[in-house]
Amino acid sequence: MNQAKPGGEVTRVRHVTTEALLAPKQSNGFPMRGFDDEFADIVDYIFKITHRIWADRSVGQIYDYYDHACQVYTAYDVTTSVEDVVNGTIAMMQSFPDRESRFLNVAWSGDDVEGYYTSHLGFSQMTNVGPTPYGPATGHRVRIMHCADCVTRDNRIFREWLVRDNGAVVRQLGFDIHDLARRLADGDAAAGRAPWFVGEPERAPGQMLPRPLDRPKEGLENRIAHVLHDAWNRRRLDVLRSFYAAGVNVHMAGGREITGTDGIVYHFIQMLAAFPDALFSIDHYCDVEETDGTIAAVRWSIRGHHRGDGLFGPSSGRPVYILGISHFRFEGDRVAEEWTIYDELAILRQIYAQPKPLSKED
Repeated sequence: MNQAKPGGEVTRVRHVTTEALLAPKQSNGFPMRGFDDEFADIVDYIFKITHRIWADRSVGQIYDYYDHACQVYTAYDVTTSVEDVVNGTIAMMQSFPDRESRFLNVAWSGDDVEGYYTSHLGFSQMTNVGPTPYGPATGHRVRIMHCADCVTRDNRIFREWLVRDNGAVVRQLGFDIHDLARRLADGDAAAGRAPWFVGEPERAPGQMLPRPLDRPKEGLENRIAHVLHDAWNRRRLDVLRSFYAAGVNVHMAGGREITGTDGIVYHFIQMLAAFPDALFSIDHYCDVEETDGTIAAVRWSIRGHHRGDGLFGPSSGRPVYILGISHFRFEGDRVAEEWTIYDELAILRQIYAQPKPLSKED
């Protein structure tokens, strides 16, 4: 659970112009030991350095704001060098040179001693002019969500979880996502490449039934933990109807737009049908008070086996790890809007992975 937040008003990004967010800000007591004096708070820092790197094309400032051995986790890979961050940024700019991005939310937690944790949700629209990892340029226009969860201390990001809606990207570029996932999986096998996560999922020890969480229920973080645990791990989908507003708008991975509680309940059913032994875990929580309600950000993961037909094609039995990030905007005590991102291409890449050959010991 998160500790109490340090004092001082924090920059808000929702319904605020870029010009206003870029304007110099006076420090108001928010603890920023080790950071450059120009940054008034951690949200001010994240917005300005992101704008400089991406909008101003000042890619070299990554060397100023990222640790030399920064770990970046994605839905399939992990990198451990600032050079990988620089190279990945240049590659993205070559593929989509007219990329325009805007901040949707920035939730945060932590302090300037152990490090600030930020969850930065963005939306980009761009044209595919250069080659991508998926193939040659198509000239298609693309609109996607992306989220970067960063841990920052002493003016440098030293750990990041990056999730892009690659399912939406691939479809808008005109590729068949299943054919592409097979091709990527074949390339992984030929190169002896494996995802960074290891281990087989375990639904529950022995034949034990999934139990309620052993934690308090008071407070927003605890409430969200109980609802998501009950819905995912106990299959109590009824709890979702008292968590979401009746007319909730959900911006879901794959470019899907869902309206109303019936739609979000059905998405849970689709996911659980595809991964019947899915085990859901909340890996980090943070929040922020914004101009139009509280924003709660959850980084989560699912482990399971693809043993059901439907959302990801015919059952394969393959083990799958899903890295996801969700932002919830509350009006009162219910979710009025949600943004959830996970990488469908990375899921299918695991589903189409070639089974590891048995060793002599096996």
